[in-house]
Amino acid sequence: MFELIRFFCVGICAALTHYFIVICLYQYFSIALSLSNFIAFCIALWVSYFGHKYFTFRIQTQNSGHTFLKFILVATIGFLFNEGLLLIGHAIFHTAPIQWIVIVAIFLTAILTFILNKFFTFKILE
Repeated sequence: MFELIRFFCVGICAALTHYFIVICLYQYFSIALSLSNFIAFCIALWVSYFGHKYFTFRIQTQNSGHTFLKFILVATIGFLFNEGLLLIGHAIFHTAPIQWIVIVAIFLTAILTFILNKFFTFKILE
């Protein structure tokens, strides 16, 4: 239960980082949505990795390089899922505010990445 709450806290920080960067780049700097999303993802990735490693799952003894490679794999899957949702959502609901499409994509991606990180990336070997 506490693990889920900690995941939520780190996830909120990473999601807010992602959200504000993608919106800022897209709306104020007119950078393409897909590129804005990629840049925001790359920055939020670090918030997520260190937050989950040291706060959510409290992993201190595992090989950091191995854990990081697994995290990058999960993050890449999450990014592709997120990017797909974002671009498809924008194409289908093109009249909807982009902010809502970004929020939905981030939320659904968080569910997927929690499951993958818990059972793959930060799984404690017993």
